[in-house]
Amino acid sequence: MQWYVWLPLVILLSFLTWRNYQQLNEFISSDNVLLILEIPKTNDKKELAAEQLFASLHGILRDKRELKLSRGAQEHLSFEVASVNGQIRFYVWTPRSLQSFVEGQIYAQYPTVQIHQASEDYTEHERDHSVTYTTEMTLTASEFLPIKTFQTFEVDPLAGITGTLAKLESTGEELWIQVLAKPVEDSWQIEADHWISRLREGSASILPSVGGSMRWLGGLFAALWRPPEEGLAGGKGPEISERNKTRIAEAEKKATKLGYEVKIRLAYLGENQTNAKLRMQALVGTFKQFNSTNLNGFKPIKAAYGKEFLEKYRRRAFFGDGFILNIEELASVFHLPHTNVETPNIVWASAKTAEPPSKLPVLTGSDTNDDQISAFGVTNFRGIN
Repeated sequence: MQWYVWLPLVILLSFLTWRNYQQLNEFISSDNVLLILEIPKTNDKKELAAEQLFASLHGILRDKRELKLSRGAQEHLSFEVASVNGQIRFYVWTPRSLQSFVEGQIYAQYPTVQIHQASEDYTEHERDHSVTYTTEMTLTASEFLPIKTFQTFEVDPLAGITGTLAKLESTGEELWIQVLAKPVEDSWQIEADHWISRLREGSASILPSVGGSMRWLGGLFAALWRPPEEGLAGGKGPEISERNKTRIAEAEKKATKLGYEVKIRLAYLGENQTNAKLRMQALVGTFKQFNSTNLNGFKPIKAAYGKEFLEKYRRRAFFGDGFILNIEELASVFHLPHTNVETPNIVWASAKTAEPPSKLPVLTGSDTNDDQISAFGVTNFRGIN
């Protein structure tokens, strides 16, 4: 191979490696917090509330120019479900600088939720599990095609996921689900339009596309390998099949909503590899409820044994490229349980909280006022004392 062929590739790979190290250093030095979400069993806020939540959380997106000037990286969030010690809990991991904003948006959509900071990260416990099995989920087709969303389900898709976690009640095993989400600007919608145009012409690939910073490189190689197009008689394009008409309509619909770049990680901790495969197979199977044969869905990749693979999970690291889900798709994968979910072992909020009366006598530090008050407690509504 001639030097002028491999040299640009070496330079490109060196730049990407340097950029990843820069992001890693910033990520390690950042301060983060893990929040536990507990919702009353009477919660009636369904998946649409989660979609609106993700729409508002998209506000953490920073301008590219700002990121370039500050040499920073776009912040991301992690939405997690874990079965630990037989109990199913819901978590949100966020940079501490965004904690107040994230909590406020969650309260806006789920007014009865109780949010408190985890005293200890469940992923950091020293455990004696002899087997650790991890995998990641990716899309089966191009990221511009949608998965099945809650709009097409008759029952809550969360019930299938939590039902699998509930089977670990007395086994001592653990299953973790991590959904990393990073808001992206609307340029992906322009790329979706280009992909739809190519699909109309019969030249678009349905296979999963190369994402993020490498997408343009994949497009370059595709253009180089694509044979020259011959003129069509009468100037008419190829006839579009009914299947592709459906794909075009659904891709256009997906591109009308805000998008996130997403990574989904799954982890199992137990005692033998046979159970590890069975439990993980069951959990992966619950994600296939989002699959459709002519559109998109999920499939597992990078399955591996070994505790060293838990490090990415513990760090909530978002390196490399994920795949695009819009806010409706993301809300289908992660939302808080409501009255239709009757899975046992979910940790529900055991009590409701309410704002204290506006005329409640409080200590002010003034002797004249405080001498007339017998204080017996401290108010704490949504973290405000």
